[in-house]
Amino acid sequence: MDGMPDTLDSDAHGLGADTASSVGPYLAVSHLPGIVITIDCLMVIIGGFIAHVTLLRFSPVTLEYFVFATVFIALTNAMLLSRADMYSVNAIMRPISRSDFLIVALLTAFLLLLTIIVTLKVHDIFPKRWLAAFFVLGTCGLVAGRLLISKALQWAAARGVVRRRLLVLGTGDQAQRFLSRLRTIKPYFTEVAGVFDSAQRPRRAEVAGHSVQGGFESMIAYARTHRVDDVIIALPWNEEALISDTMEALRELPINVAVSTDLIGYQLAFRPVLGDSAQLPVFEVVQRPISGWSFFLKALEDYVLGALIILALSPLLIVTAIAIKLDSPGPILFRQKRLGFNNKEFEIYKFRSMYHRDAPEPVTVQASRDDPRVTRVGRIIRATSIDELPQLLNVLEGTMSLVGPRPHALDHNEAYGRRIRGYFARHKVKPGITGWAQVNGLRGETQSIAKMQARVEYDIYYAENWSLLFDLRILVGTVIVVLFQKNAY
Repeated sequence: MDGMPDTLDSDAHGLGADTASSVGPYLAVSHLPGIVITIDCLMVIIGGFIAHVTLLRFSPVTLEYFVFATVFIALTNAMLLSRADMYSVNAIMRPISRSDFLIVALLTAFLLLLTIIVTLKVHDIFPKRWLAAFFVLGTCGLVAGRLLISKALQWAAARGVVRRRLLVLGTGDQAQRFLSRLRTIKPYFTEVAGVFDSAQRPRRAEVAGHSVQGGFESMIAYARTHRVDDVIIALPWNEEALISDTMEALRELPINVAVSTDLIGYQLAFRPVLGDSAQLPVFEVVQRPISGWSFFLKALEDYVLGALIILALSPLLIVTAIAIKLDSPGPILFRQKRLGFNNKEFEIYKFRSMYHRDAPEPVTVQASRDDPRVTRVGRIIRATSIDELPQLLNVLEGTMSLVGPRPHALDHNEAYGRRIRGYFARHKVKPGITGWAQVNGLRGETQSIAKMQARVEYDIYYAENWSLLFDLRILVGTVIVVLFQKNAY
């Protein structure tokens, strides 16, 4: 909650490149592990449920024990498989060759359960026939589930439903050898979406059969307007300054960035280091924030918690809307263009807290103490951050999150972007109603570049260290800040 003003109160499996029109929605490869973990747990739980129904029937006295045992086996098995790298794409797509890992992991989970049973001396509660049936059914379910998943992914890959799209920066020998290696290995679901030159103007027309689509700025623009998962910097390592500057620019994009090895790397046998692209000689240096399973958790948090908060606060929202309408003429909601995820514009919603104007001000001016533009009701809702609550609608429509970097006015983004290095890296995640910076004293007016620099650093730290518990901590901290701090007006 940043105290930005509402001064504009007019309220107005291939490796080929694609064109923008041919790239529709698709499931990113980074999301596969979370999906497969969920399916693995369901298959194990279903096995335990079937064993219980067929052998023991339902017993209200002991059912809770069997529920605990079933969930314990499912979660422990998933953790063991994760440690064994069984959620990599290579393992997912080769279920038969990795089936021994599935069996060993599940057996280990059962041995741990047996240890608990013996330690707690509750072995009389869990019949041996149920444990044996559970293990057999769980094993069959795991293997069968993995087989179905691999077949489904093959079908999806053939239709472009699952993809991993990467851009290659470079047109020299490194790029040539990288693309040749990629063509030889053919990693699952991976396609080259474009090849770009590190210079502003391409020096070559094509590299390893791929046409060069433009220079560095063209690649940045392409990555912002298309879905891209990875960027590979394929430049000579002796161009240290160029690689460093390139990395700084790419850190502002919500994508994974990897650096290809120097030429000697193509003569060596490499283990997989770029996700699941086996034998590609590259080193990952920037990881896309909130990807894979975290993406689903974040979305679930936003939509479920956002809807519940709206329901809980609906009386307050209605009363505020009536008070605004009675206090001064003009619309109830204030709308303004802001930059969101990956620098895409969206319209933010707030309760109108300033006197309505027919024409917007040419320059956005932050609200200050005793600002004459603020209405009587506006002073109350700004001080208590009630004016920000309509952004829950932004959360439900997917343009914002409950927690994330606060979105700034468009002209402020331009001004700060020129003066603060790496400023736009805060747009690698969705903007939020509240954020890590706001609960650390950077709520309200930012009177200096140093204060905005600190806010940006907090925002980038949040993006690179996200967790569900981190979000909950910020939400609780926001309530405390709103109740006891008075630097929003």
